[in-house]
Amino acid sequence: MALTLAQIQNLAIEWGVPDSPTIIADLIKRSGILQTAIVRKASHGIKHKYKIFNELPSATFRNIGGGIVPVAISKTRASIDLWNAVMLLEADYKDVEENPGSKAGWETANSPAAVEGFGQTIAKQIIYGTDPTFGSTNGFLGFHQYAKANSKVVKQMGGASASNSTLFAVRWDENDGASIRVGSQNNIVNIRDLTPASPVTSVTNTTTNEKDLVYQWLIDGFLSLIIPSATSVAAITQIDLTHAPTVTDINNLVDAVDTGTGQVYLYCNNVVRNLIYNLKDGKLKLVPVDTEYNTQVLNWNGMAPLVLDQNLSRVETSVLD
Repeated sequence: MALTLAQIQNLAIEWGVPDSPTIIADLIKRSGILQTAIVRKASHGIKHKYKIFNELPSATFRNIGGGIVPVAISKTRASIDLWNAVMLLEADYKDVEENPGSKAGWETANSPAAVEGFGQTIAKQIIYGTDPTFGSTNGFLGFHQYAKANSKVVKQMGGASASNSTLFAVRWDENDGASIRVGSQNNIVNIRDLTPASPVTSVTNTTTNEKDLVYQWLIDGFLSLIIPSATSVAAITQIDLTHAPTVTDINNLVDAVDTGTGQVYLYCNNVVRNLIYNLKDGKLKLVPVDTEYNTQVLNWNGMAPLVLDQNLSRVETSVLD
């Protein structure tokens, strides 16, 4: 039976989000992570509560009439508050009102870029978390931080700091793997018109108190990345053009999160993807000449799709791992 993930684009339709095809297409446009992540509602509004199973109980064998030693499941109850991702979009009143389509025309022309930028901010937070250089200190932890904390950086390739890339393996599973939890109001992203009737003044210079007349829109959503187990995310870091992972390295990366449940994805940028393609080229030299050479690597060993995300930086520093 095929595994169906609760991805953002599917949930938007199921939840009846207004204009969902257009809004969601812009939101996930440049992020393979947002396109493939499993997404669920938080358990308690803007707070999500879950269990972390520390150790599985063991069964025993007994003779007929023999006793049974009771066991208990070792688990930890945890909760996490969702974070409010926000963007206050504003535009000069003349720019809006002089648009050929008036205010509605300005919104149609400009909201896709705003929503796309909003989505890229979320994707970067999922990857880099609270790192002050690549993420936002006012937000949730990301892939890099969880991989490091759980000793799942399976290899550091040794590339030069400030020119590095990372290859992630993420196992999405709503129970014991990674998931993105959103607010329970059936809204993945909200766009609120704060100035529906007329513009408002906005201070542009605090020294002179200079002001401008602007229209404003608030784009926001509640969400957080949930990583309930050490086998949720793993990474190969410090990759550059002269320090590439081997086939064995990538197999070990997948093995670090593969538990037989959920769906494992590999996430990378263009640099890492091209290096992986070169690994495939090396293998193809050994196969018969009638093999289809131009087939692109979209899946690693038949179990982990390879997904591009443009928000994975090419200039990472070694401080991340």
